[in-house]
Parts: sequence; C-alpha cells; structure tokens
Amino acid sequence: MDKLDKIRSWARNLEDPILCFVEGAQPEVIKLAKAILEEQIAEVVLLGDELEVFDQCKKYRLPESRLYGVINPLNPPDLENLLEEKMEESGETDRKAALKWMKNPLNLAQTLWLRGDVDWVIQSLEPLTDPPVQE
Repeated sequence: MDKLDKIRSWARNLEDPILCFVEGAQPEVIKLAKAILEEQIAEVVLLGDELEVFDQCKKYRLPESRLYGVINPLNPPDLENLLEEKMEESGETDRKAALKWMKNPLNLAQTLWLRGDVDWVIQSLEPLTDPPVQE
C-alpha cells in the first residue's frame, strides 16, 4: 500500500480530517500534500519555516491558500498558551526549558495532536508511520 492509499484508507471514515506533517518544507511532503488536497482527502498543516514551505509550494504548484496552515515551530501562534499548558501539565517550572521543548517541531506537532487540533501527525514519510487508532 503506498502512502496516499494509506492516508485515503485512514481518512475514509473521518469527518474533516487534518494531517500535520512535521517535515513540511520537504519536497516529497509537498508533493504528497498536493495530492491529498487535490483529492480532498484531508486538510493539511505543514510545520516549517514559512518562507521555505511557501517556496516549495510555489515550486511544486501547490497554492498556499489550499493549506489548512503553515506553522513555524520557532514562532508558533498561540505560543504563550502552549507554554502555559506544557508547564502546567508537566510540572515544568523553567520557562526557558519549556520554550525550548515546545519549539522542537515533533513536540509541537504532538502537542497539536493531544489538543485535538490535528488528527494525525506524520513525522516522516520514510517510513510512513501508522495512523492513530480511531475510537
């Protein structure tokens, strides 16, 4: 089963699924995101530097407006709330340590998943991880 088939199968029974790609500026991710959006399989969030992501989108003719979002892990929106939640849930008292943790793309993506902001975090395309189990 190829990557797109795996994502199709996962999304089939979900209402408005949202995928989050940790390596959002990678060409293979952009190509896969384009296919997902063209087939209207799911919404797509890409993590990465906005300029790099938008440059790749332009290169592979993926209109930026089709994306659900692009989030720069070094400056995510709602950073203050994310930090407060992280510190409260983990018991972390060092704000600088919590900030460093949150700015890691994988940690940010997992936080978005735990909050219910996205339905599946795809860390890497090689290998493509299994989707979360649907309840």
